[in-house]
Amino acid sequence: MKPESVALKGSSFSFHEFGYRVLGVAPARFFPLSERLRRNLLRANVKVNHVVYVSSMFFWSLVAFFASLVLVPVLFVSFSSFLGVVFPLSFVAVVGLLAGGVSFGVCFVVFLYYPSYKASVLKMKIEKNLVYVANYMAILSGAGATPGETFSSLARIGEVFSLKESAQSVVRSVELLGEDLIAALDEESKRTPSREYSSFLQGYISTVQTGGNLHFYLMTMANKFTETRRRRLSKMISQLGLAGELYITLLVAFPIIMITLLVIMGVFGGEVIGGLSAAQLLPLLVYLLLPSAAAFVLVYVDAIMSSW
Repeated sequence: MKPESVALKGSSFSFHEFGYRVLGVAPARFFPLSERLRRNLLRANVKVNHVVYVSSMFFWSLVAFFASLVLVPVLFVSFSSFLGVVFPLSFVAVVGLLAGGVSFGVCFVVFLYYPSYKASVLKMKIEKNLVYVANYMAILSGAGATPGETFSSLARIGEVFSLKESAQSVVRSVELLGEDLIAALDEESKRTPSREYSSFLQGYISTVQTGGNLHFYLMTMANKFTETRRRRLSKMISQLGLAGELYITLLVAFPIIMITLLVIMGVFGGEVIGGLSAAQLLPLLVYLLLPSAAAFVLVYVDAIMSSW
């Protein structure tokens, strides 16, 4: 099978295929992290062959380099002419090269770490829903459903649990490729970015192979995941309490105290700090420091809540 045949369909397919058709397989042959990137693409469920992806990564990074090499000097010269300043041609060339190098590096790093980022997002979604997955599978098992029927059901409605693609991959391996269900589950446990889900699948496989009580195993894992979720929620509540204290300190108490002090200092006149008077510091506090503090608190709260 050719690498481009497994690239993404639609616009993403054209996007990655274009780079591959220009550069071919050469970038993947000398790129030292090609195998690691292949594993990350599988873990992130990015349906692009790693050879195609590496070629696309180098191609679009080069496009970013040459685009910046041309556009940045033109914009720089135009802006400096508008200001009435003329820079030497050598300086403009250096600015263009620096801009091109930065653009190449940024584009390359984004491509390189995108699979890891997507795998991290997928891992977070799976682990958030594992408690519901275990309970759902326990209900089906208690009703007499076979393991194959259980994963077929997950493949149909797994979007609710963020496991639809994982379950579909297992069902596809069994129904289309003729693999054994145990082998397909073992493959999926090695491919998934979530260690908890991988451990859950391995336990499921062991229970099926040894003829154990599948319903009891699933109920036990559901209770375990419930307890884990309870601990994480307790930790999140503690972190949100800290965020509330930060809000009170940085955005309520601190502004009142500083504005009061600056107003009093302004009455007496003179410099306060760094050669700036109280009248000069007050706008900096209101229009720069306080919005920055508010943005910090918002980012902190978003980081806490994003996993839930």
